[in-house]
Amino acid sequence: MNNEPTPDSAILPAAKSIQAPSEPSGVHKVFLGPDGLRAGWRLAIYLAFVVGLQYLIVQRGLRLIPGVAEIMKQAQSSGVLTPRFELIFESAAILIVFFAAGIMSRVERRSFGVYGLPLEGAFGKLFWQGALWGLGFESLEMLAIFALGGYSFGGLALAGVALLKYAVFWAIGFVLVGIFEEFLFRGYAQFTLGSGIGFWPAAFLLSAAFGAVHLSNPGEGWVGALAVFAFGMLGCLVLRRTGNLWFMVGFHAASDYAETFIYSTPDSGMLAQGHLLNSSFHGPLWLTGGTIGPEGSALAFVVMAIAFLTLNWAYPAKKAVT
Repeated sequence: MNNEPTPDSAILPAAKSIQAPSEPSGVHKVFLGPDGLRAGWRLAIYLAFVVGLQYLIVQRGLRLIPGVAEIMKQAQSSGVLTPRFELIFESAAILIVFFAAGIMSRVERRSFGVYGLPLEGAFGKLFWQGALWGLGFESLEMLAIFALGGYSFGGLALAGVALLKYAVFWAIGFVLVGIFEEFLFRGYAQFTLGSGIGFWPAAFLLSAAFGAVHLSNPGEGWVGALAVFAFGMLGCLVLRRTGNLWFMVGFHAASDYAETFIYSTPDSGMLAQGHLLNSSFHGPLWLTGGTIGPEGSALAFVVMAIAFLTLNWAYPAKKAVT
């Protein structure tokens, strides 16, 4: 009987060489993260779609239609908005941002509703709540300016069929404005950028962009742009608390409608054709906002602070389930 020790190789299988997983390349890290394509690149692709569609639909499409081209040219040169311009431009703008987001939802395999405008909540309770709050806050500011001697209501500028026509057209137009601007700055962009850098850093950057874009309006100024920035941050707070954008669509539409049609003042430096009153501003710019409109008034920031506090109370953060 052989008592010599058996070599290990006869008992254990041959060890296989184990290689550590290779580190991702630098290029891989730039474009891809743990969840796939990084948020910044997804947002860049979305914006590229928006810019490309804007060129095709607006620059190469609508502007080639003689009547539409003239409407758009007059609005941009005169600084006076018309219902026809609002209905045409905002409808095209909504088509662009929705189509671009629809493409991204297919690429990302997500429901379109996660970007802030779920179909099941369309024009429901949150929308009408937002409309009432928006009308209330705009009225609060205008009545404060009036009480301090900076605003006069004047007489009616419209009557009869004209009054009804403009009231309805402007209501539709500003709902379209609310949908477009809320979705562009607090819809897909907020969802995507927020997934990369966090909700509030994304809210700050996109609200700053929201304010900066308004500087291109005739008659707008840095004070008004700062008020628009604050409005954007308010919108992000409400988005965070309600879970979607329908409240802010209503709020946005109603506040613009009150400012432009009901109280008949400039809105971000833009005047409107077919407003309710022959109103006028008089007094210091800090009070009236001048050509900017109520957004340029110091009272806009007071009312905005009240809006933050009251909406923060009315729509509290949901407690985490333990």
